[in-house]
Amino acid sequence: MRLRSVLLTASIAAASLSATSAHAQDAAQWQGFYAGAGLNVISLELDGLALPIDLGTETGFGIFAGYNHAIGSNFVVGAELGYNFETSFASLIIPSMTVDNSSTLRGRAGYATGNVLGYVSLGYVTADATILGLPGAVNADGVIYGLGLEAMMTDTVSARIEFTQSDLDVSGTGVPPGLTIDAAIVSLGVAFHF
Repeated sequence: MRLRSVLLTASIAAASLSATSAHAQDAAQWQGFYAGAGLNVISLELDGLALPIDLGTETGFGIFAGYNHAIGSNFVVGAELGYNFETSFASLIIPSMTVDNSSTLRGRAGYATGNVLGYVSLGYVTADATILGLPGAVNADGVIYGLGLEAMMTDTVSARIEFTQSDLDVSGTGVPPGLTIDAAIVSLGVAFHF
């Protein structure tokens, strides 16, 4: 499965991130505003029907911005806004589904050691989708949660890898009751800190 190979690659990237060094060695280096962009590998599944429908794995791009606050020497908390650009999926049962206007608001909490920040995240995601066979766009929203690893590559640039899971309820004209979208996302990103 493509997602497994992506996760393996992500693990190797995370190991190399943790091997880098930066000048500051605690949570203080993460304090402040940041913004960046990333590559997303997204696996989607439609649930709530007679059988789940696997829509496969596709790649997409996103942007994000947030603020981190250092607590003591090692703890970091913050909030982040994200936007993912349009991504299209297809399967034998659903030949075309496009997800766009996907926005997230997440809280993050992490532990900094050396130049590496390990963190967990929890928040809300909303998106519009167009599904072939349904009239008009449908809306999807729900919870997003995940974990990540980020490393300062220089004093102002960091690289991150994270895994998130989204469970979205779908609503709209012609949508079968109880339809949900499950999204598993592996993201590789770069952020600039201000």
